[in-house]
Amino acid sequence: MAPYERLLGDALRGDPALFVREDTVEAAWRVVDQVLDEATPFYEYEPNTWGPPEAEKLIADAGGWHNPTVVASEM
Repeated sequence: MAPYERLLGDALRGDPALFVREDTVEAAWRVVDQVLDEATPFYEYEPNTWGPPEAEKLIADAGGWHNPTVVASEM
């Protein structure tokens, strides 16, 4: 039986095993809507860099970011 045949058959028989209840969907959308409604800024940066300067602010409280350096003996 093809997957869609099973899904439609289960729906017609009233088998809820492969379906999510309405209250679960509503709870998920409460979380997703908050994320989608948030005005998150997008910062562009050059390719092959460690990202935009604004990224430093995200981890400033944790001591900041230290760019990794390659030691000749590790190459």
